[in-house]
Amino acid sequence: MNKNVYISSLFVLGLITLFSCEKRYDDLIPSQYDTILVFQEEGEQNVTLYSTGEDGEYDVTIFKSGNMPNASAQVKLKAMDATELEFYSQSIGRNYVALPSSTYQLGEEIITFSSSEKYKKSKVVFKTNEIKELLGGNTSNRNYILPLELVEANAKDSVNAEKKILLLKPRIVIPEVNYSSNGATVDISGTDVATYNFTLSLPFVSPWDFECEVVLPENGVLTSDQIFFENGNKLYFKKGRSVSETFSIKVAKIGDLVGKKALVPITIVSSSKSGVQLPENPFNLEVIYGGENNKITLTADMLSSNFPQLNPKDGDGLPALIDNDASTFYHSRWSPNAGDAPHYVMVNLKKSVNKIAFSYQNRNNTNGKIQDIKIWVSNNGNNDWKELTRISSGLPTAAASKYDSFTFVSEESFSYFLIEVHKTNSGTAPTFFSMAELAVYGK
Repeated sequence: MNKNVYISSLFVLGLITLFSCEKRYDDLIPSQYDTILVFQEEGEQNVTLYSTGEDGEYDVTIFKSGNMPNASAQVKLKAMDATELEFYSQSIGRNYVALPSSTYQLGEEIITFSSSEKYKKSKVVFKTNEIKELLGGNTSNRNYILPLELVEANAKDSVNAEKKILLLKPRIVIPEVNYSSNGATVDISGTDVATYNFTLSLPFVSPWDFECEVVLPENGVLTSDQIFFENGNKLYFKKGRSVSETFSIKVAKIGDLVGKKALVPITIVSSSKSGVQLPENPFNLEVIYGGENNKITLTADMLSSNFPQLNPKDGDGLPALIDNDASTFYHSRWSPNAGDAPHYVMVNLKKSVNKIAFSYQNRNNTNGKIQDIKIWVSNNGNNDWKELTRISSGLPTAAASKYDSFTFVSEESFSYFLIEVHKTNSGTAPTFFSMAELAVYGK
């Protein structure tokens, strides 16, 4: 029993000693550490400013800590002068240059904390246009910053020496809207209607709500009944998101179609947010509808060429292109010479059209496969030729391979169609080419 009483007495004595020591420790802490003010972020911090013509803002956060965090406090927020910045730069081995005072605006100089406030924010306004001009003319690569410092406002409140300097480094960003994907394909060959969900994106989370206007070609390959926007032509960005709201594009297999597929350019023409950079090139939506839409029945008298093969043993002539026999083929001239101009095949459509498409099948061997062609159209087949398009990619080279062109549209109608060959897998123009079958579609 006596042993237990002795141990209990020691325990009580220890508690008394502990609490009395803690009280004396509190008394040893200097009063200037009752409240300590610090930046939430110290050192160099990047500030993104957007070239939209608006001033940028940055919230500087200051925390209150110390032995008496519930006490009221004050601290001074100031920009370093040139001498202070030079001294600080040398101490850390950097070469900073202060932003001119005309390029920014600080909030209240004295930041006051109530007893219940644990932190305060002070807004810094950056003059974006002035800074953009300053940085744009910065040929000497000066390291411009806004050097902020916390300074004691009275004898009671202290500043943490290690967290009292904040260096705000502005960078100008052009808000650039881009397509979320480079292109897309919608296949309606097996259905009547399909929907493509189109979006745009920013390389950062949007700080604004804004909208973009989306348009289709006025006189495109597909009519307004065949391709249209489901809910108007406005695409919306919401603040806090980097990807736009979904924009639905409807494609319908109705009305007159030409050929087997179309490439529809979708363009962003405007933004409600000033300074937003829009895509330079359109978004290409490939629409596959299949079939033999508005195929023109070709006859031998509708075909001609500037350099047909002279040797009857080399190919089967132009009629081979329309005989529905892939084992026969047309071969342009290669002997005794290939001529002095690009070889072509011309088709007299014998009717006026403004939409055209074509398909072909290569000869069943490996040479003479077209790789770069120009498509020309004309009303009379003599002297009023206009280049409709040029195709220099995606043309197949495998033996007996097939190719289906997109449908092309012309502002003016025409009745002659010409494929001019500028390059094959055997050489550049003037050079021969070969082809087993040719089909043309027009409306």
